Amino acid sequence: MDWKMVRRRFRIVWATAGLAFTAWVIWNMQAHGVPADIRASSSTIAVTEREGATVFLPTGVNTDHTALVFVPGGGVDPDAYLPFVRAVADAGWPAALVRLPWRMAFTDSGQIEVWQRVKDVRTSWGVSRPMVLGGHSRGGMLSALFASRYPTELSGLLLIGTTHPRDHDLSSLRIPVLKIAGTRDCVADLDASKANASKLPSHAVWTTIVGANHAQFGYYGSQLGDCRPTISRDDQQRQLREEVLRWLMESKLQ
Repeated sequence: MDWKMVRRRFRIVWATAGLAFTAWVIWNMQAHGVPADIRASSSTIAVTEREGATVFLPTGVNTDHTALVFVPGGGVDPDAYLPFVRAVADAGWPAALVRLPWRMAFTDSGQIEVWQRVKDVRTSWGVSRPMVLGGHSRGGMLSALFASRYPTELSGLLLIGTTHPRDHDLSSLRIPVLKIAGTRDCVADLDASKANASKLPSHAVWTTIVGANHAQFGYYGSQLGDCRPTISRDDQQRQLREEVLRWLMESKLQ
């Protein structure tokens, strides 16, 4: 047997499998199914592209109306969250999607840049406008981090599909908090998420979407380690919107 040939073929197969896996991961983290005109302004929504953010401003809203600033999941194409953010704006709430540097913001400087983008969006609206900060997965982690650092800057905190806060005790927060989890989310496991309940204030609202997995909180493909959902993406997104909008109304954040 020609072992040199065997080793060569093994290396070729191994390299091919690695490239195929990398391509699969990259494809799945891209946005899929996002309407082409999602960034188009309309008679009721003014859309503005800023440095590192897409901003949706409903026409005719008061300058003191609460706004939502949303942070995407790590590694995910930020466009995957535009349908959710736009839907919040369509319901009458100023909303913005802040993009992560290199889609991750792992470093301290990257996190500082994300917070600066959040502040820039708020400045564009007027610093007096109340602001809810929220995010999915790593975006939820960063939102929890900023809530621990700048609690007086926020009027509410929204955490979706994340086990955070893990590293920061937010139990003394006095602002409204909503945490949303999915029963089929195997990236941000429901039990692991509940294990950190003591780090959120006692008044935090917890919502579980039955059948929801991790990836369908956005519009992108499958994610490593996630479970198969038992509801459609449209259904999961509908329930997500309803829960968030109900919380915004009931918390009197408008």
